[in-house]
Amino acid sequence: MISSRTRRRAWSHICEHTRNTATARLGAADATYDSLHTQREELTHRLATALNGHATLADRITALTQHASRLEAAAACAATVTTTATDRHSAAALAEQAAHAADFTSPAEASAARLPDDELTAIDKEITHWREQRLVLTARLADPELQAAITQPPADLEHAVTELNTATTTHTRTAALATQAADRTTTLAALTAQLDTQIQRLEPLEDAYRTVDHLHGLISGSSPSNQLRMQLESYVLAARLEDVVDAANTRLSRMSHHRFTLVHSDDRAARGAKSGLDLKVLDAWSGHKRHTDTLSGGESFYVSLALALGLADIVTAEAGGQALDTLFIDEGFGTLDEDTLHQVLDVLDSLRAHDRTVGLISHVPELRRRISQRLHISKNIDGSTLTHLTETAE
Repeated sequence: MISSRTRRRAWSHICEHTRNTATARLGAADATYDSLHTQREELTHRLATALNGHATLADRITALTQHASRLEAAAACAATVTTTATDRHSAAALAEQAAHAADFTSPAEASAARLPDDELTAIDKEITHWREQRLVLTARLADPELQAAITQPPADLEHAVTELNTATTTHTRTAALATQAADRTTTLAALTAQLDTQIQRLEPLEDAYRTVDHLHGLISGSSPSNQLRMQLESYVLAARLEDVVDAANTRLSRMSHHRFTLVHSDDRAARGAKSGLDLKVLDAWSGHKRHTDTLSGGESFYVSLALALGLADIVTAEAGGQALDTLFIDEGFGTLDEDTLHQVLDVLDSLRAHDRTVGLISHVPELRRRISQRLHISKNIDGSTLTHLTETAE
């Protein structure tokens, strides 16, 4: 965009250029006026000379014609009558005097100076045209803008031409940009119409999407409406987890000497985490619920074992009574004290009493005294050796 200051400067330069042009044209008009005035004086002088004191050119022509007639009559008389010679000489003298009075050297020169009618008509037209031009130029010179321009100081023509070229370049560039903007506006209007059409088409889809998105937020636990931030699968699994917890607590009570009881918690998790499958441990010694990460290594082991056994019971019940006959437990026994180890082994023995096979993988010596059927693995340079032992180790 051209700033106001630049437009004022451009306008000032245009005014100066207009004033200079008007001054140049005024000078040319003055020169034309002077030339026409000189021509008019010359023509006036020539016309006065041609009129020779007569009021009109016709009078002058009439007078000359009459004079010529008299000269002809006098010549005719001189040819026939000798007495007319004096009159002829007198007429010649009169003609000579008239020629001198008209600034001619002789009557013949005066006669030769007579202009044809077409030349006189052209002179009259030229005079009329000059008068008309004079009236037009006089009216233009009376224009207030020209009069105001005359009073202004002379303009810097070179600077004005430079500014004009700059303004012309700017105008050309601006016009091109305006054309581009108009094209883009037309294109944008078409795109806007297309967008409105697409928006109207997508509004029902957007409503359906909002409904589905809200349901998805509820299911995934990310919606504010889901206050517990519990996922749908967590909600379903929570019901199954409660059954697993109930089955696990039956054995956990024996393993922990009736101290610990697992409790399902659907409290909202901290820092935006998903909730619904949390477990806490009710400690009978303190009467408070504890987080599972506060349990010791041995406590965590038999709590996990109780959960695994409870899960096996629930799977058996859900599978139409088909039992999980074999259970392997890998390590973790070394974290148990002697009394707790005996309690855990008693629970595992009760599983064997119900026709379940329990495999323990451990290096704890106490287990060798309690388990009669063992597989002992020995490692040597040639590889590992598996030995089946049936007696109780000492």
